[in-house]
Amino acid sequence: MANVPHQPERILIIKPSSLGDVVTALPVLRGLRRAFPQAHIAWLLARPFAPLLEEQADLDEIVLFDRKTMGRTLVSMSAAKVTRDFLRQLRRGAYDWVIDLQGLLRTGLFARFTGAPLRAGFADAREGAWLCYNRRIKVAAEHTVERNVELVRALGVEADVRDMTLTVSPQARQFASETLTHHGLRRGGYAVCFLSTRWPTKMYPVRHWRELLTRAIRSFPLVLMGTASEAQSARELASSCGEGIVNLVGATDIPQMVAIVEAAGAVVCPDSAANFIGPAVGVGVVTLMGPTRPTRTGPGNGGAAIAATTSCQGCLRKKCAHVACMQSIAPWRVAEALEALMNKAGA
Repeated sequence: MANVPHQPERILIIKPSSLGDVVTALPVLRGLRRAFPQAHIAWLLARPFAPLLEEQADLDEIVLFDRKTMGRTLVSMSAAKVTRDFLRQLRRGAYDWVIDLQGLLRTGLFARFTGAPLRAGFADAREGAWLCYNRRIKVAAEHTVERNVELVRALGVEADVRDMTLTVSPQARQFASETLTHHGLRRGGYAVCFLSTRWPTKMYPVRHWRELLTRAIRSFPLVLMGTASEAQSARELASSCGEGIVNLVGATDIPQMVAIVEAAGAVVCPDSAANFIGPAVGVGVVTLMGPTRPTRTGPGNGGAAIAATTSCQGCLRKKCAHVACMQSIAPWRVAEALEALMNKAGA
């Protein structure tokens, strides 16, 4: 590694997904920009999440990864062309440093294909991805944000977990302001509820959500948020909880969602992207944790992790026959934690 530049001119961060995981990598971007203010910093990102990073001033370029199309490379000539063009783009990037924070075989191969003099990643990267790096870094931290920070510190970059910050665009803030006015909400005076998450085992039971919302709405307004696929279930839940709930599920894009969160007093969610987005815009989060562990993905910024009381808590399983862990999280516990954060925010 004698030819590795100590002052890289071109850097590529590889962290294509998921939405929350991308947020956890922001301290790496901030640290790199402080260390190398003149460098060109690019980020390899899955296409659906590009809007999240488009307003980040420290980032010069987003290299779009079309996973859905490229997954059809072997059966589609058009997909094969997309893959070929993407790999050529990586090679033309002429990066001095490539940092793979995803740690999967696919992203490891992307790093290797760049031909960068420095290709850094976790020594314990999955699927043999570590074989693609020439700088394999052992980290002691367990929390995902701390792991990212520790990796880049090993490269001599002073990053900090407090650098997990998102810039919100003026357009998104304007949308949030108009939305709050339309619904009679004030900044900091409402809580945002994210109902869903990707893992079925991390889902909070609907009956628990109903009890939680019914309790919380007595103290402050609530805003429901999520994707369009959750719209019908969100409507049914909101209608069963009485007046005072604003349902924005499926009604925002990513920047608008972030702006609504930024203007909130607190957030409550299962372990999902919102668990990181809240702290990244300075808002406390109550995170409901059954199969996942607070020590790995718990919220920062003074948030609260409400962990299951079952012996299997933190099993990290994506499939389960009973999901007793999430059922064990009593709505009254969540309501108390949410009210405490709202009081702290001055609601």
